[in-house]
Amino acid sequence: MTPPPIKRPTDRLLTASAEKCFANGTRLMDETYDLEFRDVSATRVYMAMIAQEESAKAFMLLLVRDDVVPFSRPVLRAMNDYSCKQLVGMIMDYVIMHWDELDEMEAMIAAEVELGDRFPDDVGSALEMLRYEKIGRWESGVWCYADDPNYDRGAQDVADGKRDRLKQDALYVRIGKDGQAISVPDRISLTETKVEEDRAVRYKGLIGSALQGGTPPFRYEKTIKALRALFESRT
Repeated sequence: MTPPPIKRPTDRLLTASAEKCFANGTRLMDETYDLEFRDVSATRVYMAMIAQEESAKAFMLLLVRDDVVPFSRPVLRAMNDYSCKQLVGMIMDYVIMHWDELDEMEAMIAAEVELGDRFPDDVGSALEMLRYEKIGRWESGVWCYADDPNYDRGAQDVADGKRDRLKQDALYVRIGKDGQAISVPDRISLTETKVEEDRAVRYKGLIGSALQGGTPPFRYEKTIKALRALFESRT
């Protein structure tokens, strides 16, 4: 028997929960301040990736608050599923529109104009996988296509848990089928560490601005329109 719908929380409660996720992500990053002086940076990677997931959870809560995504058991499950939060992270990366040099910004704007209402393959796949492969399957218990969808490999890897392996490898020794230790945390490089910390800072900036009512980024409305259409398509 299908369980009854759950009551949607108030906007105030959803905002308060998003603020708590934001605060916890900030705390995680703040508590790594003394780790930069240590030889092994794996703990910093782990903390940064957890902070990213807290920002992604806050983003989902704000989507519910703004009536982009419905409040349901499958959506709640997505908020606690690492691969869903990492798919949301891919979407947030697109919204943020990060660049280091001016020519990179100009190239991104030109590419965005050429795309129009479409998304880059990885982002479009992340949107569809979050909606159909994750939340959609949990809603119906089964979901199949007449033809297998051609998802972007990077988004598929995230959905399959391959990105989360970096987080796990930053914390645990991984043992192979022959019993040998095939991954240990001290193999995490400083370059990998900086990439994840910078990403966590960008996510934090996006959520902090959203909570304060700041002007949304260039790609925000396009992304919200797509998410709303995806979730309305099966309601």
